[in-house]
Amino acid sequence: MLSVIAVNYHSSSLLKECFSSIQAAIGNTDFEFLAVDSGSHDADVNNLLALKEDGAEILLNKENIGYAKAVNQGFAHAKGDFILITNPDVLYSPDSLQRMMKSLAELPRCGAVGPNTWWNRQMTFLLPASQIITPYRIAKTELVRGSTYLSAIVMKNWIKRNIRYWQTAIPLEQEMLAGASIMTTKKVLNVVGGFDDAFPLYFEDADWCLRARKSGYALYMDPRATIVHYYNQSAKQDAGTSRVKFDYSLRRFSMKHYAMQSALMKRILKFQPCIRGKAKILFDDMGKLTSPPVFRFQSGSRKLLLLSPVDSLMPAAGSFFHADTFGIPEDLWDRLGEGRYFVKAFELDALKGCGAWTWSK
Repeated sequence: MLSVIAVNYHSSSLLKECFSSIQAAIGNTDFEFLAVDSGSHDADVNNLLALKEDGAEILLNKENIGYAKAVNQGFAHAKGDFILITNPDVLYSPDSLQRMMKSLAELPRCGAVGPNTWWNRQMTFLLPASQIITPYRIAKTELVRGSTYLSAIVMKNWIKRNIRYWQTAIPLEQEMLAGASIMTTKKVLNVVGGFDDAFPLYFEDADWCLRARKSGYALYMDPRATIVHYYNQSAKQDAGTSRVKFDYSLRRFSMKHYAMQSALMKRILKFQPCIRGKAKILFDDMGKLTSPPVFRFQSGSRKLLLLSPVDSLMPAAGSFFHADTFGIPEDLWDRLGEGRYFVKAFELDALKGCGAWTWSK
């Protein structure tokens, strides 16, 4: 039996879509759907309660108890041997759940499995592999920004790793799985434990993945399992609070797992003003846009286009294409929040840049 756990926070409409996609994808597998509400407003709760008619179990909290604590509430109620933690803003493709269950049973030392993840319904952009944010990686990113040469090397290595991730046909072992969709088992949870309640939002997945690997388990992404993840839709409703929680959770995660490394990297970064220059990618500024941009190229060779909210383009979603024009899909554009975005295209044969743009929405 599969137990599906989803935390709702003012996202009942998305959660209903998620539930419907699971019902369509699950096939003949027995499952239960546990929706844990964490202090949503009355109208959203009433919308959520309608799922009871379709067999969902609803667990209500009068206040926002934090994402990790809400997931743990679901763990405590779960009856299945297989456990899926999912965000409300996720849609599951046919056979994806059975694929993950099969991988959990068959892959060596497998403690958890995640799917290959599309960013939009049209399946144009793939989200990148998750990486654990360590003090060393933060410091490295800051330090190489002063060198155009070193920044290019770091970016090229990041792109190569993610091309392999996006194009693999077999399960790949990972250092971390994105919390939007993680499948594990009750047996693994009994060894590793649940999420750390002290993380109010963000990094509870990184913390759990790190603990799972320290317990001897391997984590895999199975490309045969695919989802669409709209990404961060709940957090977008209150970006200021979400940012505060992100910063708090990052500090807690660093001190919990990398206290000595964190102290060392802080000392190294004190010298940052002495070594950091103004190296950066040059982008053609398209101004403020109210409709999706279209990018034009000199040839129809095979390319990779990266889209990111940060100018380093790490992390970024990726899209492969052959045409001499590329437009941001309408369904993705509608989901993007207000802010600045950056795009760079590469010819795949030599990973040579062939265009870079920025705009604000």
